[in-house]
Amino acid sequence: MFSNVFSKQLKIGLRNKSNIFWTLMFPIILGTLFFTTFGSIFESYASESIKTSVRYETEDEDVKEYINTFLTSLSMGDGKLLDIVDVSEKEAEKMLEDDKINGIITVTADGRLKLKIHENGNQSSIQENIVTAYNQSADLIEKVAAEHPEKLQEVLEEISDRVTFISAKNMAGENKDPYVQYFYNLIAMTTLFAALNSLRVGTNCQANMSAIGARTNASPLRRTVFQFGGYLAAYVVQTVIVFIGLAYMIFGLKIKFGGEVPIIFATTALATLLGISLGFMVGNFGSMSAEKKESILVAIILGSCALSGLMMGDMKPIIAEKAPIINKINPAAVISDSYYCLNMFGTGSRFFTCIIYMAGLSVVFTVVGMMFGRRQSYDSI
Repeated sequence: MFSNVFSKQLKIGLRNKSNIFWTLMFPIILGTLFFTTFGSIFESYASESIKTSVRYETEDEDVKEYINTFLTSLSMGDGKLLDIVDVSEKEAEKMLEDDKINGIITVTADGRLKLKIHENGNQSSIQENIVTAYNQSADLIEKVAAEHPEKLQEVLEEISDRVTFISAKNMAGENKDPYVQYFYNLIAMTTLFAALNSLRVGTNCQANMSAIGARTNASPLRRTVFQFGGYLAAYVVQTVIVFIGLAYMIFGLKIKFGGEVPIIFATTALATLLGISLGFMVGNFGSMSAEKKESILVAIILGSCALSGLMMGDMKPIIAEKAPIINKINPAAVISDSYYCLNMFGTGSRFFTCIIYMAGLSVVFTVVGMMFGRRQSYDSI
């Protein structure tokens, strides 16, 4: 009996043209527009060397030569990481103010580096990392020379190996494109819109909602079997649909999500389960019409995606500063954050925190939906 219910619900899900449009065609169209708008911006931006001015407060020519060699030798792929702009101090300040250079590195009298930037950004972060790494190495050499001079040569060789490694490696690492977050949020929206497919599972079990609901309650089939069959069918249909859209972005548009592709798909499957469970719970809640429930569900999803940064990329950092708890409980923010963690940190503790949250919330929504569905009874049908 379960297999019969599952197959019928599978066909119903596949025939829902409106749902297929919103969970497949709409993300593909929007993803294409994102790619057209943002696709080449970061690529051209990242391939350029970072324009930097260097000024010296020291008169030691050996120090000047050493630091100049160090900064000019840093590479990014086949090109130089820093483009040293040789201008006066006054001109450098004016260029920094006009965003014609990204920063001014000052070599202090004690041979350390200081950085002055106009505003934060990816290029500024790279410059800060260079300055920090250099100063830490200089401090280490000075300390070892004073306390353990016999180990100085060993430390110098270790630092030399570290610098060589940094120079040979592309400083971009994984995908540091700030615009990729829009694709993370787009997939998050797509997985949550899977709720529109499972919404009908709950409403079709309510006798006062439709003729299908009346027949379902009048039949000898247990309501739990009908609901679980519809739930599983909706999940299978939506997972396939979301996978098609995700594959289009990764293999068609060549969007670099920044993680292992199998793990990205597995994460998306779990996020889709979260969307399905959300729709299942709302569908079983109360005796409102299906149209009202759908309106509430769409409002929840769009609100969640808006707070996650789908409409405005800076929204999540703003919320993280003002009310960080929202980012921790907002489903769309957690889903997009799971992709971000894969990109930046791999499968670490932060990623698994997102996974546990999505799995836990899916279980809660599913159980609550089942409880709402079982509590409904009718005097007559």
